[in-house]
Amino acid sequence: MKNILSHSGVIAALLLALPLVAFTPGITEAAQAPAAKKKTEQPASPATSSANASVYDKQPPVTDKELLDFLELLPQFRTWAKGNNEEAHPILRNGKADFLYSPNAAAWVQAHNWNPVRFFCVMGRMAAALSIVEEGNDMTGARSKDMPVVSEGELALARRHLGTMLKAGGDAPPINK
Repeated sequence: MKNILSHSGVIAALLLALPLVAFTPGITEAAQAPAAKKKTEQPASPATSSANASVYDKQPPVTDKELLDFLELLPQFRTWAKGNNEEAHPILRNGKADFLYSPNAAAWVQAHNWNPVRFFCVMGRMAAALSIVEEGNDMTGARSKDMPVVSEGELALARRHLGTMLKAGGDAPPINK
């Protein structure tokens, strides 16, 4: 199976604070075992409390204003997460793409005027969009199962704001343990 991330795709994923394993086929399942041990690291919203729900369910496409607001807060979130040994990354849950974050991360995001489900939905979708753009805009190739579906409009946002996304991703170290 062709690896969906080239060197530039890996960099793109890292720039949005996602570990390398987030979108690498075959490694994702192995990465879930340590995450599953952390019982406190569950999505912290009623919207994701259902066994089959994910942060991406019933979420509208990311808007231009929303992306800019997200990118403004991203470096601060990454710095906070790194300093507090927090994880925030895509996972495969019940066979569906989802996003792992702790109740502490949800509280931090809420304190910064974001709904945690929406913040991590935007983070996951934009990391996926950036990865697709970095791979040459091909949405027809193999996709890791923990990679959310990205709309054409979200891809257009990633293309339009590529410089801002890369700058926001470069302001703090990636969230990796």
